[in-house]
Amino acid sequence: MSENNLTETMNYISLLQSTFKDKRRLIIFGTIGLGVGILIAFTTPKEYQSSSYLLLESEGSGSPMGQMGALAGLAGINMSQLQSGQMALTSEIFPDVIQSRDFLREISKEQFKFESKAGEILSLEDYYFQERPSNIVKKALRFIVNIPAMIDGWFSKPDPKPSDLGQVAEVQNDYLNLTSKEIFAVGELKKRIEIEEKDKLVRLNVSMPEPVIAAQVNAKVLERLIEYVTEYKVGRQRRNLEFIEERVLEMEKKFNDAQMKLASFRDSNQGLISRRVSTREEQLELEFNLAFNIYNTIRQEMEQTAIQLKKETPIFTVLEKAAIPLGPSKPNKPLILIFSVFFGLFVGVLINLCKVLLNDFKVS
Repeated sequence: MSENNLTETMNYISLLQSTFKDKRRLIIFGTIGLGVGILIAFTTPKEYQSSSYLLLESEGSGSPMGQMGALAGLAGINMSQLQSGQMALTSEIFPDVIQSRDFLREISKEQFKFESKAGEILSLEDYYFQERPSNIVKKALRFIVNIPAMIDGWFSKPDPKPSDLGQVAEVQNDYLNLTSKEIFAVGELKKRIEIEEKDKLVRLNVSMPEPVIAAQVNAKVLERLIEYVTEYKVGRQRRNLEFIEERVLEMEKKFNDAQMKLASFRDSNQGLISRRVSTREEQLELEFNLAFNIYNTIRQEMEQTAIQLKKETPIFTVLEKAAIPLGPSKPNKPLILIFSVFFGLFVGVLINLCKVLLNDFKVS
């Protein structure tokens, strides 16, 4: 080792020794960190996590559609044409769905019975807006940060009257307009509803302040998720089927009317031989055949659309229902205490290091 390297190493060792020399400051900051950790660990509300597992079955599996395809072939329906342009559904969209504000707002409107509130029935939105669950450190920081907003609120204009709010709501039906209460509830739910996906297996985790509510919210989120994804997948096809069914009813009426007109004309002109009667009968037969062909075509299209709707409807299998958790998942008190102590020591070491460097700079 060269003399320069040895000198540099000795300087580093001397710097470390000087940094850890003031143990009193390290003990003070470590104790402060421990105290803050105790406050956070023992004032953080408990959270209970409930999990459920969902399997999204693969589309295009052979057996059910194979039998349906054979029956459709006998009816003259080309299944290869139906399969073209089919959207593939994967579980990759699930996290985006459950984290969307529209989805979470619907969940926040659901009501549950809170045992911690003496059995009172509240919506999640009302509960979180009233309780604002957090530890004492976060509450203090939140109060300090909100001081400018509080001062500004004292001099702001009063809220609009209920009649004005009703008029505004009528105009804003075409887009999402969240109140401050709804925004807060959505933010709280976004932190407590998580989804993990691996291939076709999906795991839904929901954390709530009570174990029973955690399982109930998990089941409700799972139900809404299946409804949302199903509508996303086959909503357009279902609306198309409803439209075709209405046209089928219309054409069926026209077909029946044309059939009755032709039958009535033949009954009233039975045995008559007239060019005029023959011409009129041909016209009625033409109207009858045209109505029958249109009705038959639309009816076949309705059958094709119904088969396509059945095929595109995703199949979900709940492998494991949401269960009531036996114990809280948060807060992790030992981890919080250990992290707080190490953070306090880190701050103490950093202050000692700055003090040593500042002294060396003054000496030089």
